[in-house]
Amino acid sequence: MKRCLLTALFLLLILPTIVQAEDRWDIKTLDTYQVLTDASIDSSILLDGTKADVYETTGLQEGYYKIDFNGVQGFIHSSQASTLFEQERMSFKVVEDQIPYYIMTKGKLVQKGTLLKEAVLTRTKTASVYHLVEVGKEVYYIPLAGTIPTTTEPIIDTSKKAKYPMKLYNRDEVPIYNKQLIQIATLSANQSVDLIALEKSKGVIYFLGQEARINMNDFVHMDLLQPKKVLTYEEMTYLLQVVATLYPEFTKLEQIGKSVEGTPMYAMKLGNGKKEVLLDGSLHAREHMTTNVVVEMIDTYSIHYKNKSVYGGYNVRETLDQTAIWFIPMMNPDGVKLVQSGPKSLKNGALATKINGSTNFNRWKSNIRGVDLNDNFASGWDKITGGHKKPAYMAYKGPSAFSEPESQAFRDFVKKHKFKTYISYHSSGQIMYWFNYQKHAESKRDQALAKTLSKLTGYKVMPPQYLPGSGASADWFIQQTKMPGITLEISPYVGDIPVPLSKWDAIWRQNNKVGLYLAQEASKR
Repeated sequence: MKRCLLTALFLLLILPTIVQAEDRWDIKTLDTYQVLTDASIDSSILLDGTKADVYETTGLQEGYYKIDFNGVQGFIHSSQASTLFEQERMSFKVVEDQIPYYIMTKGKLVQKGTLLKEAVLTRTKTASVYHLVEVGKEVYYIPLAGTIPTTTEPIIDTSKKAKYPMKLYNRDEVPIYNKQLIQIATLSANQSVDLIALEKSKGVIYFLGQEARINMNDFVHMDLLQPKKVLTYEEMTYLLQVVATLYPEFTKLEQIGKSVEGTPMYAMKLGNGKKEVLLDGSLHAREHMTTNVVVEMIDTYSIHYKNKSVYGGYNVRETLDQTAIWFIPMMNPDGVKLVQSGPKSLKNGALATKINGSTNFNRWKSNIRGVDLNDNFASGWDKITGGHKKPAYMAYKGPSAFSEPESQAFRDFVKKHKFKTYISYHSSGQIMYWFNYQKHAESKRDQALAKTLSKLTGYKVMPPQYLPGSGASADWFIQQTKMPGITLEISPYVGDIPVPLSKWDAIWRQNNKVGLYLAQEASKR
């Protein structure tokens, strides 16, 4: 106990010395200068200097350098002296309320923002009256004036890499924070940052070589998703979280349930309309390009909503503030992961391999335990006669209607809302189904909607099938809500495989306006 007390006393004794030493540096005066008794122009003069001298200063006070002058404290106005930075590479601290920082563009310095008091950086070298901070290929210029040398070095950790690189843009001047959420700088309007990760409502970026934080809703995006690729559950989820954090005023991200393996299933709303429509993708595992379609709609519509701009002939904000769109981008996350990454990526991968009879899952449509989700809904489920009688890669309806957590999540979500329309995206065939025994006005309405979608997409409207039972999500939706439920099959027919990426450009051209059209059409009902 006595030793601990002695240690504490020793630390208390040396602590002021440590702090004081950190704040000492050298200054060089002009040829003529004055040493004053106080930090004031009206104070007494201790010395009228007649040649340039070097002094050690203990800090700045109200625009005056503090020095030890023959055993008493003296003050030299900052206009009569300048800080000496004796090493080419060293750390420095901002001591004025704010100073600008620049980059060189076409031979001219262009201000990119301001650094605030107490910000600490490490320079690479100096040039004239500037510190140079090199970050990759970019060089930042920071005035020497308003900064001091410091033994405190910034914690520079650039080991974090963006798993899913995304670029964000600010329209106004915005604050930059350090890891402790203390503001250290501002970023001028119309700049860009590279998003590394999310931390609640904050984004993680690198700023002048060190990790920093931004308020996400200070920024907007452009093309978060480059959609011509295999889009995984993880990237999809991250993108949804980014959009929700950027635009809390008109989006909502909601977990609607979990898959067999406990994977969260998400729905996202765009717009503030009281009326609502619903679109989903990847009910069938191998049809995961439908997730790309749905997420690209979120990516595209959200920035046009934010910009109050027109897309595809639609005023996006006006449209979505009459009818909001809900998206469920991935209804079958376990199945999609199985197709994309193989059985070793899942807890039940061995079971799926046994069911499939192969480790090649390109043909797989079911969820992880071999139930075809689009046969699992209570839309004449008990009347389904075809298909497999036990778990299979497709066409096994399950032990009972809504036996699967994925179909249960969809059912419960739909029952909480009053959706005017539901689109279930599938592939392939470039066709659409709309019929489930609607009569009279409902049949006329739904067929007219299908015909308009056919003109929009170029997909063929299939005639009524008159199936005794289907177990399909769209058929259940029609029965449950008495509203249109349409299945859209994207891409030319490709057989029992995922749609090739080469089909993407045409698919997006055919579907890019579908969500906005559905919202506009629903606003009239």
